Amino acid sequence: MKSNRFLFINIAYIGALIALQVVLGNLVQITMLTKQMNFGFLPIAVAGYLMGPVGGILVATLGDIIGTILFGTGAYFPGFTVTAAIVGAVYGLILYPKYLHWISGCCKSRTGGLLIRAALASLASAVIYAFLNSYWLTFFVNKGYWLIFVGRVPFYLIEIPIFTAVITVCCAQMKRLPRMLLPDEIRKNIVEKP
Repeated sequence: MKSNRFLFINIAYIGALIALQVVLGNLVQITMLTKQMNFGFLPIAVAGYLMGPVGGILVATLGDIIGTILFGTGAYFPGFTVTAAIVGAVYGLILYPKYLHWISGCCKSRTGGLLIRAALASLASAVIYAFLNSYWLTFFVNKGYWLIFVGRVPFYLIEIPIFTAVITVCCAQMKRLPRMLLPDEIRKNIVEKP
């Protein structure tokens, strides 16, 4: 029965994070010249931090599909969902405390290790988004790949420190949630073990 409880808690968390990703990714946006910055990355990062790559992939993929269906201005394009899934996996692989133990060993504080992992995850996701989404946009815009890529890179460079700070602050505070909001089945995932 314990494994079923664990499964139901993960499903509930993934569902809540998908809903949050849809709202933050589609309704809370800052418009820039060639792209929009939104906070849809945060639920994906939290899912990766709490549940690893599988949680990150599920929240990113389902959040992208549902968000496009509910708020999309055009037809659904699976390329962007592939990019979201890859980024979800990267967030899970880098942020999940049970992976990359050497980073935590290099820092004296747990928050320092989290900051380094958040910076690596933000950098990796920016690179993935820059290369892949620029490619997907060539299907819709009559411009060359490198023109789109070069036009979007400065905005990704601006996003990296913002994403790093937000991810670090949010994930560092997860342990302060009461047991009713973060049960032991999930809390044990974020306890770093040497």
